[in-house]
Amino acid sequence: MKNNATIIGIGWVTPASMGRPGHVHKFENPKEMFRLSGKSVLDTPYKAFGRMDPFSKLGFSAIAFAMADAGFSPISSYKDDSPAKQTVAAIAESATGCLDTDFSYQATLSGDPPHIPSPALFAYTLPSCFLGEAAIYYGLAGEAYMIETIENTGLTALSFAMDSLDTGNCKAAVCGICNLGPGTALDGTGPAPGALFLVLGKEPSPSVDRKGNSSLPLTITRQITNGDRFYLGENEVTELAKLIQKDIT
Repeated sequence: MKNNATIIGIGWVTPASMGRPGHVHKFENPKEMFRLSGKSVLDTPYKAFGRMDPFSKLGFSAIAFAMADAGFSPISSYKDDSPAKQTVAAIAESATGCLDTDFSYQATLSGDPPHIPSPALFAYTLPSCFLGEAAIYYGLAGEAYMIETIENTGLTALSFAMDSLDTGNCKAAVCGICNLGPGTALDGTGPAPGALFLVLGKEPSPSVDRKGNSSLPLTITRQITNGDRFYLGENEVTELAKLIQKDIT
Protein backbone atom coordinates (compact mmCIF):
# COMPACT_ATOMS: atom_id res chain seq x y z
CA MET A 1 0.00 0.00 0.00
CA LYS A 2 1.25 3.46 -0.89
CA ASN A 3 0.16 7.04 -0.29
CA ASN A 4 1.58 10.47 -1.07
CA ALA A 5 1.88 13.91 0.46
CA THR A 6 3.29 17.14 -0.90
CA ILE A 7 5.93 19.11 1.00
CA ILE A 8 4.86 22.74 0.68
CA GLY A 9 6.98 24.36 3.39
CA ILE A 10 10.35 23.93 5.12
CA GLY A 11 11.79 25.66 8.18
CA TRP A 12 14.81 24.98 10.36
CA VAL A 13 17.16 26.19 13.08
CA THR A 14 20.58 24.52 13.31
CA PRO A 15 23.95 25.59 14.77
CA ALA A 16 24.90 26.65 11.22
CA SER A 17 21.84 28.60 10.11
CA MET A 18 18.13 29.26 10.44
CA GLY A 19 15.36 30.13 8.02
CA ARG A 20 13.54 28.71 5.03
CA PRO A 21 14.47 28.11 1.39
CA GLY A 22 15.60 31.37 -0.17
CA HIS A 23 15.64 33.17 3.20
CA VAL A 24 18.62 31.82 5.12
CA HIS A 25 20.45 33.49 8.00
CA LYS A 26 23.83 31.93 8.67
CA PHE A 27 25.25 32.00 12.18
CA GLU A 28 28.81 33.18 12.74
CA ASN A 29 28.87 31.29 16.04
CA PRO A 30 26.91 28.08 16.78
CA LYS A 31 25.85 29.54 20.14
CA GLU A 32 23.75 32.11 18.25
CA MET A 33 21.19 29.34 17.79
CA PHE A 34 20.34 29.67 21.49
CA ARG A 35 19.91 33.46 21.31
CA LEU A 36 16.80 33.54 19.15
CA SER A 37 14.67 36.66 19.33
CA GLY A 38 11.18 37.38 18.09
CA LYS A 39 12.50 40.08 15.77
CA SER A 40 14.91 37.69 14.08
CA VAL A 41 12.25 35.00 13.56
CA LEU A 42 8.83 36.60 13.15
CA ASP A 43 7.48 39.29 10.84
CA THR A 44 4.41 39.69 13.08
CA PRO A 45 5.31 40.14 16.78
CA TYR A 46 4.26 37.55 19.35
CA LYS A 47 4.59 38.65 22.98
CA ALA A 48 4.87 35.10 24.30
CA PHE A 49 8.07 34.43 22.34
CA GLY A 50 10.34 36.24 24.79
CA ARG A 51 9.23 34.20 27.79
CA MET A 52 9.57 30.79 26.13
CA ASP A 53 12.25 28.39 27.32
CA PRO A 54 15.12 27.61 24.87
CA PHE A 55 13.56 24.31 23.76
CA SER A 56 10.23 25.96 22.90
CA LYS A 57 11.92 28.85 21.10
CA LEU A 58 13.83 26.37 18.96
CA GLY A 59 10.75 24.38 17.91
CA PHE A 60 8.45 27.38 17.54
CA SER A 61 10.98 29.20 15.34
CA ALA A 62 11.41 26.26 12.95
CA ILE A 63 7.63 25.93 12.69
CA ALA A 64 7.28 29.66 12.00
CA PHE A 65 9.80 29.48 9.16
CA ALA A 66 8.06 26.43 7.67
CA MET A 67 4.60 28.01 7.91
CA ALA A 68 5.86 31.20 6.25
CA ASP A 69 7.43 29.11 3.49
CA ALA A 70 4.08 27.40 2.91
CA GLY A 71 2.22 30.71 2.74
CA PHE A 72 0.43 30.61 6.12
CA SER A 73 -0.09 33.85 8.03
CA PRO A 74 -0.36 34.31 11.80
CA ILE A 75 -3.87 34.85 13.08
CA SER A 76 -2.89 38.26 14.45
CA SER A 77 -2.39 39.53 10.89
CA TYR A 78 -5.99 38.76 9.93
CA LYS A 79 -8.70 41.40 9.91
CA ASP A 80 -11.63 41.40 12.34
CA ASP A 81 -13.60 39.23 9.93
CA SER A 82 -10.84 36.60 9.93
CA PRO A 83 -11.72 33.10 8.72
CA ALA A 84 -12.38 30.20 11.04
CA LYS A 85 -9.39 28.55 12.64
CA GLN A 86 -7.34 26.49 10.23
CA THR A 87 -7.52 22.71 10.53
CA VAL A 88 -3.79 22.11 10.45
CA ALA A 89 -2.22 19.32 12.51
CA ALA A 90 1.03 19.93 14.40
CA ILE A 91 3.13 16.87 15.26
CA ALA A 92 6.66 16.94 16.66
CA GLU A 93 9.24 14.32 17.54
CA SER A 94 12.02 14.68 20.12
CA ALA A 95 14.67 12.58 21.80
CA THR A 96 15.46 15.17 24.49
CA GLY A 97 12.12 16.84 25.10
CA CYS A 98 12.20 19.62 27.67
CA LEU A 99 14.50 17.85 30.16
CA ASP A 100 16.76 20.90 30.31
CA THR A 101 13.81 23.05 31.41
CA ASP A 102 12.70 20.36 33.87
CA PHE A 103 16.14 20.39 35.49
CA SER A 104 16.18 24.19 35.61
CA TYR A 105 12.76 24.21 37.25
CA GLN A 106 13.84 21.58 39.78
CA ALA A 107 16.85 23.75 40.64
CA THR A 108 14.49 26.54 41.71
CA LEU A 109 12.99 24.14 44.27
CA SER A 110 16.31 23.00 45.67
CA GLY A 111 18.17 24.42 48.61
CA ASP A 112 17.75 24.73 52.35
CA PRO A 113 15.38 26.37 52.85
CA PRO A 114 13.68 25.54 49.49
CA HIS A 115 13.55 28.35 46.96
CA ILE A 116 10.36 29.74 45.47
CA PRO A 117 9.44 27.67 42.38
CA SER A 118 9.63 29.51 39.08
CA PRO A 119 6.21 29.83 37.40
CA ALA A 120 7.93 31.03 34.21
CA LEU A 121 9.82 27.73 33.96
CA PHE A 122 6.91 25.59 35.16
CA ALA A 123 4.81 26.83 32.22
CA TYR A 124 7.22 25.07 29.83
CA THR A 125 7.77 21.76 31.62
CA LEU A 126 5.79 19.96 28.93
CA PRO A 127 7.65 19.22 25.68
CA SER A 128 4.56 19.99 23.58
CA CYS A 129 4.24 23.59 24.82
CA PHE A 130 5.69 25.13 21.68
CA LEU A 131 3.07 23.32 19.59
CA GLY A 132 0.40 25.06 21.64
CA GLU A 133 2.13 28.40 21.11
CA ALA A 134 2.20 27.75 17.35
CA ALA A 135 -1.49 26.84 17.42
CA ILE A 136 -2.28 30.14 19.15
CA TYR A 137 -0.09 32.19 16.81
CA TYR A 138 -1.47 30.65 13.61
CA GLY A 139 -5.00 29.86 14.79
CA LEU A 140 -4.62 26.12 14.29
CA ALA A 141 -7.45 23.83 15.31
CA GLY A 142 -6.05 20.46 14.26
CA GLU A 143 -4.57 17.77 16.47
CA ALA A 144 -1.26 18.58 18.14
CA TYR A 145 1.07 16.30 20.07
CA MET A 146 4.68 15.40 20.81
CA ILE A 147 6.24 11.99 20.19
CA GLU A 148 9.15 10.85 22.36
CA THR A 149 11.60 8.73 20.37
CA ILE A 150 15.12 7.39 20.51
CA GLU A 151 15.37 6.91 16.74
CA ASN A 152 15.68 10.66 16.19
CA THR A 153 14.99 10.59 12.44
CA GLY A 154 11.80 12.64 12.26
CA LEU A 155 10.10 9.91 10.23
CA THR A 156 7.70 8.93 13.02
CA ALA A 157 6.24 12.43 13.05
CA LEU A 158 6.12 12.37 9.25
CA SER A 159 4.19 9.10 9.29
CA PHE A 160 1.60 10.40 11.77
CA ALA A 161 1.23 13.64 9.80
CA MET A 162 0.50 11.70 6.61
CA ASP A 163 -2.08 9.66 8.54
CA SER A 164 -3.84 12.90 9.53
CA LEU A 165 -3.93 14.06 5.93
CA ASP A 166 -5.19 10.72 4.66
CA THR A 167 -8.07 10.59 7.14
CA GLY A 168 -9.20 14.07 6.11
CA ASN A 169 -8.88 15.39 9.66
CA CYS A 170 -6.80 18.34 8.44
CA LYS A 171 -6.10 20.23 5.25
CA ALA A 172 -2.39 20.47 6.05
CA ALA A 173 0.03 19.17 8.67
CA VAL A 174 3.22 20.60 10.11
CA CYS A 175 5.60 17.93 11.36
CA GLY A 176 9.20 17.67 12.37
CA ILE A 177 11.86 17.16 14.98
CA CYS A 178 13.23 19.32 17.79
CA ASN A 179 16.15 18.63 20.15
CA LEU A 180 17.94 21.04 22.43
CA GLY A 181 21.18 19.11 22.23
CA PRO A 182 23.78 17.20 24.25
CA GLY A 183 23.62 17.57 28.00
CA THR A 184 19.86 17.34 28.25
CA ALA A 185 19.84 13.56 28.62
CA LEU A 186 20.43 12.15 32.10
CA ASP A 187 23.81 10.73 31.11
CA GLY A 188 24.98 14.08 29.76
CA THR A 189 24.76 13.06 26.12
CA GLY A 190 22.16 13.59 23.48
CA PRO A 191 21.48 14.25 19.79
CA ALA A 192 22.81 17.25 17.95
CA PRO A 193 20.80 20.41 18.69
CA GLY A 194 18.38 21.76 16.14
CA ALA A 195 14.83 21.79 14.85
CA LEU A 196 13.42 20.99 11.42
CA PHE A 197 9.79 21.16 10.37
CA LEU A 198 7.90 20.50 7.15
CA VAL A 199 4.41 21.56 6.13
CA LEU A 200 2.58 18.85 4.24
CA GLY A 201 -0.48 19.13 2.04
CA LYS A 202 -2.24 17.09 -0.58
CA GLU A 203 -1.68 19.79 -3.18
CA PRO A 204 0.82 22.66 -3.42
CA SER A 205 -0.46 26.12 -2.59
CA PRO A 206 -0.92 28.20 -5.77
CA SER A 207 -0.59 31.43 -3.77
CA VAL A 208 3.07 30.96 -2.86
CA ASP A 209 5.56 32.49 -5.30
CA ARG A 210 8.93 30.85 -4.66
CA LYS A 211 10.76 32.82 -7.37
CA GLY A 212 13.14 29.95 -8.06
CA ASN A 213 14.45 29.89 -4.48
CA SER A 214 13.32 26.36 -3.65
CA SER A 215 12.95 22.90 -5.07
CA LEU A 216 9.46 22.73 -3.55
CA PRO A 217 6.89 21.38 -3.87
CA LEU A 218 8.17 17.85 -3.46
CA THR A 219 6.11 14.67 -3.36
CA ILE A 220 6.96 12.18 -0.65
CA THR A 221 5.70 8.61 -1.05
CA ARG A 222 5.08 6.32 1.92
CA GLN A 223 5.11 2.60 1.37
CA ILE A 224 3.21 0.80 4.12
CA THR A 225 4.35 -2.81 4.49
CA ASN A 226 6.11 -4.12 7.60
CA GLY A 227 6.72 -0.63 8.88
CA ASP A 228 6.70 2.61 6.93
CA ARG A 229 9.31 3.41 4.29
CA PHE A 230 9.53 6.79 2.60
CA TYR A 231 10.69 7.67 -0.90
CA LEU A 232 11.48 10.80 -2.84
CA GLY A 233 11.22 9.57 -6.39
CA GLU A 234 13.15 6.29 -6.40
CA ASN A 235 15.40 7.27 -3.49
CA GLU A 236 14.55 6.00 -0.01
CA VAL A 237 14.52 8.62 2.74
CA THR A 238 15.95 7.48 6.08
CA GLU A 239 16.08 10.84 7.88
CA LEU A 240 13.92 13.92 7.65
CA ALA A 241 16.95 16.18 7.25
CA LYS A 242 18.18 14.26 4.19
CA LEU A 243 14.79 14.72 2.56
CA ILE A 244 15.32 18.46 2.22
CA GLN A 245 19.11 18.67 2.49
CA LYS A 246 19.33 20.54 -0.80
CA ASP A 247 17.35 23.45 0.65
CA ILE A 248 19.34 23.76 3.89
CA THR A 249 22.37 25.67 2.71
